[in-house]
Amino acid sequence: MTEAGKLLRRSEAAERLAVCERTVMRWGATGRLDERKVGPAAVRVTEASVDALLRAGSCEHGKAAA
Repeated sequence: MTEAGKLLRRSEAAERLAVCERTVMRWGATGRLDERKVGPAAVRVTEASVDALLRAGSCEHGKAAA
């Protein structure tokens, strides 16, 4: 655990959000999801940012709300 809480692999975040990994990567790049670099080529998504997106209802059936 980090100060940001539990860290998830992009695949785990994608599964929880019902989107593909590529979408998680895009959302991380745009700041919609909070990502942390944990190694030279390893990135993790904070569980808190995934939960916040789910609570906000910002993704429905794998599609971002407009």
